[in-house]
Amino acid sequence: MFKIKIMRYLKIKPVLLSLIFCFLFCGNSWAQMMTSQSATRTIDVELKEKPNPHWKSNTCRMCHDATPQKGKSATFKFDGDFNKLCLSCHDTAVFRAEEHVVGIPVKENELFKKPSADFPLQNGKITCITCHDVRLQEKNNLSAKESNPMFIRGAPYDYQMTFEWNKSETDDERYSQNRYMLCFKCHRKGPLLQWSPHQNQITKTGKINEEQCFICHSEIPDRAAVEKSEWRLLRKLKEQCINCHMGKTRFHPIRVTHYGNTIPQKIYSQIKYSERRIGIIVPMDFDSKGVERLVCTSCHNPHQRGVLKNKVTSKGADTDRRLRLDGFAMCLACHGTAV
Repeated sequence: MFKIKIMRYLKIKPVLLSLIFCFLFCGNSWAQMMTSQSATRTIDVELKEKPNPHWKSNTCRMCHDATPQKGKSATFKFDGDFNKLCLSCHDTAVFRAEEHVVGIPVKENELFKKPSADFPLQNGKITCITCHDVRLQEKNNLSAKESNPMFIRGAPYDYQMTFEWNKSETDDERYSQNRYMLCFKCHRKGPLLQWSPHQNQITKTGKINEEQCFICHSEIPDRAAVEKSEWRLLRKLKEQCINCHMGKTRFHPIRVTHYGNTIPQKIYSQIKYSERRIGIIVPMDFDSKGVERLVCTSCHNPHQRGVLKNKVTSKGADTDRRLRLDGFAMCLACHGTAV
């Protein structure tokens, strides 16, 4: 009787048996096949989203019109315009924007000097390859890839060093491995150390000094603009200041870390209330998850008085420490109502 029931069940459920057999004997192969298909889909997505071509041997055509041949001159896309070529990927929508303004002529004067042939210009102007040696990747040098992943000319540099040094050292000792040695290929040492992008932004007649603008902006923004989307920044807002002001993101101010912190709802509501009540702006930036976070410009205004024409965005210009509100009032804008 038991055998009959089993046979009936087997006869009625052949599909079920097939599934059990596949699970027991083919499960691993099935999983591998699904994983392979998933991996293929992932690769397809990455290709559509501009994969990173650097330090790879099979991505030549992403930059070249044709695969370079030994003994022949290589041709590049965008008619050999290196800035357009690099920025076709390195834009704010896909990757970080450029660390230094490009496309500007190098002028020989008291502030700048013409770099050596090791730091090439294109038509007398700075390009991405002025500082980045793309051919370094051709050598397949694993140690170089590890020590200099951005293939910066003259690297590796000591990225922990700043403009502060032992005053008893000579100039050569001060700058030997300092990351700022790269800057001194075009900038003269003395004037650069005394120079600030926050100065000379505007003339006495109210005219904008455009060269200063392009240190932080990709184009001259509307001086009356309020929305961040209209500011035309080279980098994300959270990265703009620390590109120069390194080491200022932790325990600042009053030995408390504010930079990059998420904002509790109570404080966020207070910020918005203060913005409406006293007519200020507390700019914030978004992290990769779309969460608003505090940045340097939340409290500091990097501009000189007269650059911005909107009274909301111009508050704090040229004041002590460039705070948008005076002293403790800046703290109360977020932490209290007695402003």
